[in-house]
Amino acid sequence: MFGYVMPRMEDLSQEERERYHAAYCGVCRALGERCGQRCRVALTYDMTFLALLLGSLYEPEERRGCKRCAPHPLKPHEYACSECVDYAADMTVVLVYHKCLDDWNDDRSGWARAYAALLEKSYRAVRERHPRTCAAIEEGLADIGRLEQAAAAAESADEAPPPDAAANRFGALLGEVFVYRDDFWADGLRSLGAKLGKLVYVMDAALDMDDDRASGNYNPLVALDARPQDVREDLELLAADAAAAFEKLPLERDARVLRSVLYAGVWQKYRAKEEKLAKQAKEDKEARRG
Repeated sequence: MFGYVMPRMEDLSQEERERYHAAYCGVCRALGERCGQRCRVALTYDMTFLALLLGSLYEPEERRGCKRCAPHPLKPHEYACSECVDYAADMTVVLVYHKCLDDWNDDRSGWARAYAALLEKSYRAVRERHPRTCAAIEEGLADIGRLEQAAAAAESADEAPPPDAAANRFGALLGEVFVYRDDFWADGLRSLGAKLGKLVYVMDAALDMDDDRASGNYNPLVALDARPQDVREDLELLAADAAAAFEKLPLERDARVLRSVLYAGVWQKYRAKEEKLAKQAKEDKEARRG
């Protein structure tokens, strides 16, 4: 999911941008304090969305400040921390750890293997704090691995798993990450996480088709011989489902920032790809004419 779940900054006011960056810095600070300084390298924008979402729903007490830090030693940065930010930091470690393992398995990336080794101790500590969530993630990733193996072993399309099976499983996995507590809001958060996870999985598959076709890595859209633009309507339906689940939650604080993520931010990479393909098609057409 990395690199998709972030706002479109030009949609936000200066105050909203500062608020978002304070939460982002809060997740970074929590990573260092809870999991060790080396884990701050795992920081992504994506879990900042979860920190703001849970903070808006549960409204925990925030700890705010403005300090220098190792990544920014020259200029103090405002930060906002809370128990929801701490949870987002923990989930950052879990997801990045497994992403590194996945990169090692798929591409034999030495960097990914080395960083997974560095994160392993912190991951085990997080697993002790959140055993249910980590177990759900591990089970979900194992299921996705089995689906990929089944697709690779299938001799025909009829024998292969359904094209959306892995996307559904990843959605269910992310749904469990969104469940902060087993309470009244659990089902709503699980639904939002599942729908957002499926959207991100399919969008990532659409953008990675060329690379996965060349490398042989599993991608359900490659098997369908689809193009990124072929799944635009499907992505719009998935995005609408995620937005509908989001709107069912009674969120007020940071609502504009969160909506910027769901209604615009998640589309940024896909639209950049569309523009690139359109430009390439135009250049090819002009070259043929010339």
